[in-house]
Amino acid sequence: MSLLTLDISKCVRTTNKFSECIECVTACPVETIVISEQLPSFVPNDCVGCGGCLSACPSSAYALDDFSAVNFIFSYLETEKESISCKEDAIPCLAALSVEEILSMSLLSDKEILFDKAHCSECEIAKTNLSIIEGRVEEVNFLLEAMDVKKSVRFEIIESQESSNEDEKTNRRDFLAKASVSGAIKVKQKFDNSVEALDEDLKEHKASAKDIQNIRNKVVPDRRKLLKMAMKRAGIPENYHIIESENISFISQKVLDEESCTNCQMCYRICPTGALSSDKYGSFIAFDAFNCIKCASCHDVCEPNSLTLKTTFNLQELFKPEQEKLVNFSVKRCNECSMPFVYRGGEVMCMRCRIEEEEANELWGIK
Repeated sequence: MSLLTLDISKCVRTTNKFSECIECVTACPVETIVISEQLPSFVPNDCVGCGGCLSACPSSAYALDDFSAVNFIFSYLETEKESISCKEDAIPCLAALSVEEILSMSLLSDKEILFDKAHCSECEIAKTNLSIIEGRVEEVNFLLEAMDVKKSVRFEIIESQESSNEDEKTNRRDFLAKASVSGAIKVKQKFDNSVEALDEDLKEHKASAKDIQNIRNKVVPDRRKLLKMAMKRAGIPENYHIIESENISFISQKVLDEESCTNCQMCYRICPTGALSSDKYGSFIAFDAFNCIKCASCHDVCEPNSLTLKTTFNLQELFKPEQEKLVNFSVKRCNECSMPFVYRGGEVMCMRCRIEEEEANELWGIK
């Protein structure tokens, strides 16, 4: 049994109490993940270890003790295998690979990526994940075509062939030859983890002081770093196509309404990857689309709804990522408290001092 863990400091629901993200809940085929007191919780004993929550979580907060998608991809690229199957490869389920990871795998591979769904018909979990896998393959193929990359990902049934007795003997000899004390230790560790995971009670998560400290670290998920490397290999197309934003699930471009924005600073303070940023004076709000994981956390905290998604996405952001300044503010020092603030005309006084003055005038009866 794989041991599922959640790094609560990476979960967008920890950083933002207004977050409406339920990607892990939606992706769980056995419905063991629930939202309890704002944070994800699950029953360890009910987890089937398919890895669906790993690939669905925009910030990569989940992990399995015996599977890493990035490590799996590099291992696959080193082999001559034509296809990928959860029955034959070290992958719990094909749903454990996100759109980004499948796209990166296709761009980095010299061969066509072929997912074998022969085993899906025999697996109850795979039947539930089937539509998820098909949707991701469809999105990847759409993006490959839009990027003018002459590749595609296939998801179909591959007829299995019976191995000869000689092949079976050879495989057994290879297995025995690779057996070692270190391998036995790993097996023992996995067994110990499985025993610890045999918990039928709901495992609730709470942010500790250490988690709160880690929240301040702006971390870009490894899958995004992998995609950046893969995009460099893809080469620059002659034209950059613009697609509908609904056709790409893991990244976005944004628009900011300068008139309604109050520069409360919450959007870039809450952003888990640093895609949104500013300087120490808050004189601008900048956006790096390539680091955006489309978690919607910044939108959830924007009270005036000044920050919105662009209805389209320019694929140039994948090939040539550039930081864009969404808005520039005129910053002055308050005449009362000397703190910098966004000046919009009139008396040079920050909002806090202005409110305090209005309350004092009301208390004193001054109009």
